[in-house]
Amino acid sequence: MSIESHYGSLCAEYYDLTKPIARPYPDIAYYCKQLSKIDSEIGSRILEVAVGTGRLLVPLLEAGLNVEGLDNSPEMLDYCRKNCQNRGLNPVLHQGDMVNFQLTGKFKAIVVAWGSFMLVETRSRAISALETFAKHLESGGQLFIDLEIPIEDFKTNGQIQQLPPVNCPDDSIILLQKTSQVDPIAQLNLIMLRYEKWKNGQLIQTELQRFPLHWFGVDEFVMLLQKMGYRKIQVCANYREDQKPSHYNDELCFKAEI
Repeated sequence: MSIESHYGSLCAEYYDLTKPIARPYPDIAYYCKQLSKIDSEIGSRILEVAVGTGRLLVPLLEAGLNVEGLDNSPEMLDYCRKNCQNRGLNPVLHQGDMVNFQLTGKFKAIVVAWGSFMLVETRSRAISALETFAKHLESGGQLFIDLEIPIEDFKTNGQIQQLPPVNCPDDSIILLQKTSQVDPIAQLNLIMLRYEKWKNGQLIQTELQRFPLHWFGVDEFVMLLQKMGYRKIQVCANYREDQKPSHYNDELCFKAEI
């Protein structure tokens, strides 16, 4: 059994079931507002990196925004395509790694929402990703990245946790076990996930997922953005432009221009 570093079929199914489209996620209103300012220009393109199953993409498209999606998991893109089609949407979707993707043309904005940038495991790859974003942004284009500091995982470091079962439409269930190893020096929380799908008392599918979360401090990430040529850097907390980060549980929302 191989260990996937991306979302395989069972991982993607679990994600789609536990993070359904149309739930009032806190970042949707924020991004609709931010991107509406950008999308007012005719022909402007926006790219959501790590688009997943379309959790954010679908409401952005329904708001009339010209957003394309990119993900390295074909399984996640399949769910994204299906979720869009179910709502009469037909977005442009790309398969690629956020570190080194190559797309035709440039974008007015790039969004990496909900901590997805933390999946870039090493500092060198994070730098490469920021370079890739810059190459794909128009002059004056904007980059949005959300980060967090996984302090809560420090409390369960090394423990095995069994999450509640998730019911599937075919009357099967998915069980998920997780354990994490926190390396404060490398600023890395390496989470190992085991997915099991059961039906009628029989184990019918298993997947293992390697899930690294690489975190940054606020000033540290601002300095990294500056080093990579980004400017007009702004930081707010919890998708509220008037709120500054003040607590370790805050969602850190970065906005910068190139």
